[in-house]
Amino acid sequence: MLIENRFLVFILILLSLLASSCVRIYLRAMGVKKARTVDKEVLSNYLDKLNIQPDQILEVDSARYHKLIKTKLQDSSTYKYPNWWVQNHLQPTQVIYFDKYAGKSIAAYFNCIAESSFPFNLTYNKYNELEYFPPLTYSDSKWIDTLFSLNELLGTINDLDTKTFVFNNNGKRYLALIYYSLFVEKQSTNLIRETNTHIRNCIKDSCQVLYINMDNYMFQQMK
Repeated sequence: MLIENRFLVFILILLSLLASSCVRIYLRAMGVKKARTVDKEVLSNYLDKLNIQPDQILEVDSARYHKLIKTKLQDSSTYKYPNWWVQNHLQPTQVIYFDKYAGKSIAAYFNCIAESSFPFNLTYNKYNELEYFPPLTYSDSKWIDTLFSLNELLGTINDLDTKTFVFNNNGKRYLALIYYSLFVEKQSTNLIRETNTHIRNCIKDSCQVLYINMDNYMFQQMK
């Protein structure tokens, strides 16, 4: 397991405390479940309820993603502290916007920076961040890294038949990669809905969206 990632360690600590009724009740209210593997049927059923087309449903290839993460952690030639950027890519929910014309990421938000929303939801729009494009705050340079290129991330994705994903650029200027995990299903649903609302309101006809599941990778890292 990649101990360098503080968020994964935090999740493991929480899971280890499940014997505590208070912690168990809180995690249940937040929608945190036991990490597990998922298959094509599970993902299709979940995303179908959110009106997401089958060709947009993808998943992280655990082996290739793990290899990419390890490689980036060792990249000290360009980045003095690569683990700062790596930890963002190990969140169970995350969104990365790319400007395909410019060939670079322009905004990103991750599970660890979500704000609390009454009663037990997390939101990325508490201060109207997602009413602008690029979104406020999340286009700050501290969240946008160049350590992971778009092609590298696309190279770690499978379709639901476990075949390496072949990216089909539809010519739209922007690309949103929405990573989600069903062990935090409630928050994943919040993330997907908020992001889709943001895209619809701000860049409706200019953005391609891919939905990438992280469950099998996260399960492997938490074993």
